Amino acid sequence: MTITEERVPDAPGMHPRVRVLTDRCAGCQECVIRCPVEALSMDSGRWVVVADDTLCVGCRQCERSCPFSAIQVEGPTLVTKRWRADAIRPTSILGNTTEVHPGFASFDEAVAEADRCLACPDPTCVKGCPAHNDIRGFISAIRNRDLVGAHDVLRRTSMLPDICSRICDWSNQCEGACTWSLAGAEPVAIGALERFVTDSLRVPGVERKSTDGEGLSVAIVGSGPAGIAAAWELLAHGAKVTMLEKNSEPLGVLRWGIPSFSLPDSVVNRPIEDLVTAGLELVTNTEVGPGDIDELLGTHDAVILANGAPIPLSLRFPGSDLEGVEDATSFLSRAKAALSDGEKLADMGMGTRVLVVGAGNTAMDVARTARRFGAGEAPEDEGSTEAMDVARTIRRFGGHVIAVDWMDRQFARVRPDELAEAEHEGVDIRFLTSVSKLEGVNGRVTKATLVKTRQRKRGDMPTILSGTAETIDVDLVVAAMGYRNDSSFADRVAPGTPWRAADHMGGLPDRQWMGSGVFAAPGNGIGNLSWTREVALRRAAYPFSAQVWVVGDALIGASTVVESMAQSKRAAQAILAEAKRKAPGL
Repeated sequence: MTITEERVPDAPGMHPRVRVLTDRCAGCQECVIRCPVEALSMDSGRWVVVADDTLCVGCRQCERSCPFSAIQVEGPTLVTKRWRADAIRPTSILGNTTEVHPGFASFDEAVAEADRCLACPDPTCVKGCPAHNDIRGFISAIRNRDLVGAHDVLRRTSMLPDICSRICDWSNQCEGACTWSLAGAEPVAIGALERFVTDSLRVPGVERKSTDGEGLSVAIVGSGPAGIAAAWELLAHGAKVTMLEKNSEPLGVLRWGIPSFSLPDSVVNRPIEDLVTAGLELVTNTEVGPGDIDELLGTHDAVILANGAPIPLSLRFPGSDLEGVEDATSFLSRAKAALSDGEKLADMGMGTRVLVVGAGNTAMDVARTARRFGAGEAPEDEGSTEAMDVARTIRRFGGHVIAVDWMDRQFARVRPDELAEAEHEGVDIRFLTSVSKLEGVNGRVTKATLVKTRQRKRGDMPTILSGTAETIDVDLVVAAMGYRNDSSFADRVAPGTPWRAADHMGGLPDRQWMGSGVFAAPGNGIGNLSWTREVALRRAAYPFSAQVWVVGDALIGASTVVESMAQSKRAAQAILAEAKRKAPGL
């Protein structure tokens, strides 16, 4: 095996070392065009790659993207430490809805983090982002202290940058696909940088892009992230849009499903206000069923079903029908309203011991919200009137909050920061634990039996371990295990939903994706996860029946805000393209 001559670093072991296996190198230049620091070039005589170790930063993009495994990189990654800000820790979280995630304190902080970005020629972070935000572009604008330019970049692909930058699961999306992350180092804080842009300068409203949609009328069922994105794209091209929402207020899961301490109301309300200003006709208190679609098509040119996956997964063990057992949707809806007014705390009637079934992001929202109703220990100084009032409130409304999930912690579908903050706030999170039954007195839940489980691999179904039963006292049980689609729509309007991308992955990803190296990081499933989202995104462009498109959770089952946004924009673009093809004279 022949190896090219290499330069010896000035400080052995302190600089990356690149080995090029010339008998494998085919001179395809995949690595050369993707190297972000121009440390690779071609030996024109032998037509093989030559590496300059003094320029290499150890990102290993070349190693991942080489189709012949002809490059090996050894040594450290040369990248500064990632920016971090401690979560805001109020003295008391009782009734507190203050946002817990701080942003950058200054432009200098943001620029310092932006400087960690390598501005990769083929940025894998963009493939990790379901919306394909031009991450390199908006970070470059931050480096130049150009907030308007950063917004101009973001608005090409995102209508919800202020929302997504707060609630996205970056570790499984853009940041998980950052070249630093793929190399085993800390990724650029992409989410925090996006938020800096939106915190520093308001997100622009709907911008008119063309007249392609003039004369086109579209009905959108649902006003959550998917509905917002579709309406935004259609209005930007001059279409008339009617949005139908079954609840009295719009915004769906953004309004009722995400606590204010994670997503402030001022941020939540911004997109719907912008849409109404741009001409959206918003109709609330109007539920649309499968039998209403034909009527909508009689008055509109197209219908977009963005009605989500609204049905909570139910508990399947004895006692789940007892009073005091509810789903996350109902709990979060009433809790958010109650927390906005301290006088309504008693209306929750939670009791002192709360059990949350599930340990995903929604479960953490439930558990942390329950803690804000006083769950915790009584204050030490009970001598003062104020302390006595707090103590009485705690004993009445608070207590022990436990969240259980039968999965192994390492496989849990939850943002690491959400998990850490819940634990810091006193939530007792127990993985590899399940509920076998609930018991009650006079029809109300009073006890839960917990059992231990085992899960060896990510794809394995956890198994229950015999002889591990433990009974605990409970006053409230909240099921936060996920959601499913309304089968009535699948049966009559959109057969085949929820559409599983994994069932339609035939063949290899396209050449651009394969060449990027996003699939090659050892032990990292971000490539497959990103490609699955890409397949679903492409499906969103096609109707399920004549002039009926399905997007977001309604298309693929419970997913993420950014996935819903991206799919809805793609569907709206397809509707506009079809209208343009049918226009007279074309």
